[in-house]
Amino acid sequence: MRRSVTVTSTRAGGRPALVSGGFGELSGLAGSCCLEELNITAPSAVVDLHRRHLEAGADILRTNTGGASPERLDRYRMYDEAFIVSYMAAEHASKAIRNAGGGQRVMGVARVEALAPLVGFLPLDRVEAASRTMASGLVGGGAGLLLLETAQCPARIAAAMDGVRRGMADAGRSVPVIVKLRYETRLGALARAAVTEDLARAASVAAGVAAHAVAVAPDNLDKPFASTLKHVAAAFGGPLFLDLAPSSPHWACGRELADLHDRFAFTAGQRLDRGTTACVGATCAAANDGRSSMRAGA
Repeated sequence: MRRSVTVTSTRAGGRPALVSGGFGELSGLAGSCCLEELNITAPSAVVDLHRRHLEAGADILRTNTGGASPERLDRYRMYDEAFIVSYMAAEHASKAIRNAGGGQRVMGVARVEALAPLVGFLPLDRVEAASRTMASGLVGGGAGLLLLETAQCPARIAAAMDGVRRGMADAGRSVPVIVKLRYETRLGALARAAVTEDLARAASVAAGVAAHAVAVAPDNLDKPFASTLKHVAAAFGGPLFLDLAPSSPHWACGRELADLHDRFAFTAGQRLDRGTTACVGATCAAANDGRSSMRAGA
């Protein structure tokens, strides 16, 4: 399934919408090292960081749910709190936007684990269940956009998307879904030299399940990031999310991606100047795992 490359943005002039960074600077408050727990124990701190992201120029606030899957929370004996953690995360971001009186949006982050302790590879029914729990909480809490991060396996993408649809139905709202593809080496151990092809195939699957846009995690690649993203873009055919941190070695890839700039609906950590086809500045950092702290832009 191919979709139009026409993209929308919250920015004037058609520039890609800038997505906020992560929550690493709050780690000092997380005694258990679980940043997502702060959605329950330190809501004012989470809202305040969202406020600073907005002041730094974010168009879209990323929720504090990078590790909020039931399997990840189970490490902190919070498996049953997965729904409320996601719900409150979206609610805090929504509150920050209301307080600022702006028209920004909330992007709910739902990262699906490929592996779980004592279980090994997560069965597809648990992939679907985890996605459903996170999506229902995030959308119910006010997210107007979902970022579904999943491994490159087509069956897992389909199961995760099924769970997201069920979760949105539970919440009574349907929102656009961005699929972020993460290459899991243990799922592709026998095809390590074919990472780019596997990600392109996964992007095609994302198109088939009606993803609004795709992104690529810049880890475990077999080719330069720009080359990989071009292959993925060709397979997907729709809007793209450039999700890189300023500290990433791929940060300066803007000129190599000049022919894709009209495809970028969202960027994180940098703004794209299509006039010069270069990455020209940053207001909010977005680490690969969604946990970096905010950085001031040039």
